[in-house]
Amino acid sequence: MYGKNLNLFVLLVLGMIASQLVFPVSAGDSSGQETKSAGTVIIATVEGDSHTYGKDSIAAALEEEGFEVINLGDGISAESFAAQAKEKEADIVFSSASMSTTMIRQIQIEEQLKATGIRDKVITGVGGSLITQAWADQIGADIYAAGPEDAVFKAKSALLNGSIPETHISANESTSCGSCHR
Repeated sequence: MYGKNLNLFVLLVLGMIASQLVFPVSAGDSSGQETKSAGTVIIATVEGDSHTYGKDSIAAALEEEGFEVINLGDGISAESFAAQAKEKEADIVFSSASMSTTMIRQIQIEEQLKATGIRDKVITGVGGSLITQAWADQIGADIYAAGPEDAVFKAKSALLNGSIPETHISANESTSCGSCHR
């Protein structure tokens, strides 16, 4: 009885080793070449909020797609978002808020990016359990991310095309955000 299970286990381990040799973990590991970043992203949970699951999921998805992600963590002030975005010359600033009492911090980030003089140089994205496209539109954010895949799609589109494709049906049925052209 144990012999069959042991043989199966050995075959499974050998299969895993062989797959790692055939399919390296990352393209950079196998080619020896440095890959070009798809863009630099500052991402964090807003001040007063400690919910990180959604933010961390989006950060991981963006990294997987070749973005350089600078994850500031949770409880980050609008001033810190703007300072880091300026210092790192970020292409995108994503903020997450999961409580009605912390959503206002996303407005403050938009305002702080303007005050720092870089709002027209970065794409802003918002997400969180209570965040909607209507909220993003209201505060002037460029991207509403419903989840990791949506964030990656919209971030890539924004950087490649200079506009944000909408993945929802809006009242005016427009296909891009008019204020997103950079």
